[in-house]
Amino acid sequence: MKALNRRGLLATAAATLAPLPLRAQESWPARPVRIVVSYGAGGAVDTVARLVFTGLGAKLGQGFVIENRAGAGGTLAANSVAQARPDGYTFLDDASGFAINASLMPRLPYDPRRQFTPVAGLVTVPNVLLLGPACPARDVAELVALARARGTEITCASTGTGSSQHLGLELFNRMAGVEITHIPYRDAPAAQNDLRAGRIAMIVSTATSALPLHGQEGIRVIAHGGQQEIEKLPGVPPVGATLAGYQSLEWQGLFAPAGTPAAILATLNAALRESLAAPETRARLAVLGASPMALSQAAFATFVEAEMEKWGRLIREAGISAG
Repeated sequence: MKALNRRGLLATAAATLAPLPLRAQESWPARPVRIVVSYGAGGAVDTVARLVFTGLGAKLGQGFVIENRAGAGGTLAANSVAQARPDGYTFLDDASGFAINASLMPRLPYDPRRQFTPVAGLVTVPNVLLLGPACPARDVAELVALARARGTEITCASTGTGSSQHLGLELFNRMAGVEITHIPYRDAPAAQNDLRAGRIAMIVSTATSALPLHGQEGIRVIAHGGQQEIEKLPGVPPVGATLAGYQSLEWQGLFAPAGTPAAILATLNAALRESLAAPETRARLAVLGASPMALSQAAFATFVEAEMEKWGRLIREAGISAG
């Protein structure tokens, strides 16, 4: 009897100490949530993060604190979140580089597939073909014809080797059968100055960066890498209308450290989708040339994996490295 009573007491104690379901422990979020943004303050990724998470904080009754941790193509932020406790109070806000870096940087200090769980897509921003006064092409067909005639003489800037804009150019070259020369720049303003001066022919840029330049000093967007019309660029066609199947997007999404409770991720995904669907949010995003990603958690995970496969294959075939 004593042995039986002792076993009963131990079983009761074990049940008492066992982890409680999320709702029994606390109603999430019970304190401010940290969002680590992989790029610097004031940039497009940061702007979207602040727009989205300010509204989300009001909806969920807790603050979402933005922490900018720029550097190394977004890997500094990702590595810090990979090491964070999976308790629902630290998340990574990253962009296309999250998927690209998986192949571009084979010696990453973290495993993007094993150490993260995709939570929700935030926005997509099409990359665009922004031509300057040195390039007379009026549309994609004329650009292709010009590039075939002049070969590598046509120069194109991007914000860096391995960026989604660089890969968008490489994809364009392969699908069009041309060899437009890539010139990486450290920052967008320097490339834009050279575009104005005619020192480079074109830039593959995000729609966000291109919008203020479109129509100025002979600079114009001739096509975009999305599938739907960009509200602020009416009449500008997709590259895919000429090169079937072409798509090049900059996207932004939220990731959690692996092991974060599924209930928290489901709550966060649902709240984000509702917030992004609000007319005022959509209107503010449209000014940036951005569209909400209304994806379930599973659909976003599938999207990220497809991006890893697509750009990883191009990186390998083109022999692109981070240098």
